[in-house]
Amino acid sequence: MTIANILEHLQSIVPLALAQEWDNVGLLIGEPQRQVNGILISLDASANAVDYALQHGYDLILSHHPLIFRPLQSITNPVILKMIETRIALISMHTNFDAAWGGVNHALAEALDLEVLQSLGDEAAGDIGLLCKYDTPQSLSGIALDVKAKLQVPAVKLWTAAQSMQKRITRIAICGGAGASVLPQAQAQAELLITGDISYHSFLDSAIPILDAGHFYTEYPALKNLQKMLQYTGIKNEILPRTWHEWTQAMHYL
Repeated sequence: MTIANILEHLQSIVPLALAQEWDNVGLLIGEPQRQVNGILISLDASANAVDYALQHGYDLILSHHPLIFRPLQSITNPVILKMIETRIALISMHTNFDAAWGGVNHALAEALDLEVLQSLGDEAAGDIGLLCKYDTPQSLSGIALDVKAKLQVPAVKLWTAAQSMQKRITRIAICGGAGASVLPQAQAQAELLITGDISYHSFLDSAIPILDAGHFYTEYPALKNLQKMLQYTGIKNEILPRTWHEWTQAMHYL
């Protein structure tokens, strides 16, 4: 199967048209008609991911985050150079995968055993979080510990918004990755926002509690959904192990 065949198959499930205008998705590196022997699935096309692909015989990386966002005036990035020199191709499915049904946020909801009620807003406008619920109300402290355990997060940040840690919560907004943009919709519809990469001022501005479980940890579960999309291809594939992701190796919690 060629790179073009794989991209066509992925687009049939997660259309590139769902991506935001500023984003860069699809085939970023590689020859469309080249045959693929193996696919490595990773959040990032990092130096670690490229090394793992070379060691294990993968010639295509399917990443969530694009390695190339803007037009290049020169190619000096060592990761891009290494991929070109070793003929490792790259397909990225970013905000289109965020927005798609069964994408990043649905994978996060599944990992946290949450029932999805609806989208937080207009996906076309970039409001790509989900409104979810627990079957029975859970305490704020209990939810924090549950999220930490289920996502295997070394530490979570919890903004209580001056509410009790024992407050019982049912309706929860989620947004994998950086979720500050969905905070207005979350405050209007939910009692808690679970996301990552929340800034100091976003915490202060929020009228509802926010649980920041980290960008990496709230998106990593979605790689299983990308892997499911490749079942039809019959091509050998693997998710880059957590220990090989640069985030888990470079970030130390002391």
